[in-house]
Amino acid sequence: MRENIRKILNIIFPVKCACCQKISEKAEGEGILCQKCRQIIGETAAFECQKCKNPPHLCRCKKVEHISEVSFAYFYSGEKLKRAIYKLKRANLCYINEFFAKGMYDSLKSNDRINTKTIDFVTNAPRMKSSVKFYGYNQTKALAKLISDYAGIPYAPLVFASKSYDAEQKSLTKARRRQNVENKFTAAKKSLGGKNILLIDDVVTTGSTLSECAKIMKSMGAENIYALCAASVLS
Repeated sequence: MRENIRKILNIIFPVKCACCQKISEKAEGEGILCQKCRQIIGETAAFECQKCKNPPHLCRCKKVEHISEVSFAYFYSGEKLKRAIYKLKRANLCYINEFFAKGMYDSLKSNDRINTKTIDFVTNAPRMKSSVKFYGYNQTKALAKLISDYAGIPYAPLVFASKSYDAEQKSLTKARRRQNVENKFTAAKKSLGGKNILLIDDVVTTGSTLSECAKIMKSMGAENIYALCAASVLS
C-alpha cells in the first residue's frame, strides 16, 4: 500500500534532480539525481584519491583518532556532489537520504576491513540541537537508520549534543574544529562493554567530530568503532 501511494505521488509531483532540478528518469533510489548528474558525480567524486589513486571504497588515507576504520562513498569534490550534500543537510528528502545511504552501504560491503557480522550497533554523530530544530530533522540519524535497515544491525542513539555545542564545524580551522566539539557531547546511559559500533556521519573533514564521539563510546566500553560517511574531504 505504501509503495502504491508513493508511485501515485511521484506521478502527481514528479521527483526532480537534486542537482539540476530537471525531472528525473526514475522516481526512487538513485532517481533523485538525473543520469547526467550521476555521471558527473561518478567522474568527479567517485574517481580516485589524489594520494593513493584508489576509488573511495578502497582509500585508506583518512585516519581518525579512536576510529578503527573510516569508509565513505564519495570524495567531497565537484559542484554536483556538494550540491547534493547540501540538500542532504538542509532538506528532509527521503530520496536524497536513500541515495547517499545506498552508496554508503555499498562502500561498507566493499570494505574488507569492516566485518558487518561483528558490528553490534549502528549510531550517528550528533547534530547541533539548534540545527535540528531549525531544519526539522537530523540527517545523520536518518542515514544511520537507513544503514541499520540495510545491514540488519540495530540502531541505537549513543552520543548526544549538549546545549554548549552551538557552532557549526564547516567554517572553522582544524584546530578550532577540535576545540569546538571537545566536551560538547554526552553519552547515553548504556554500557558498551566489548561492543563494536558503526558510527555514521555525512561528511568527514578533519575527523574531529568522529574522534570525539568515538572517545566517548570508548569510555562506555566499546571495543572497536568504525566510521561510515557519505563523503570525505581530500586532505
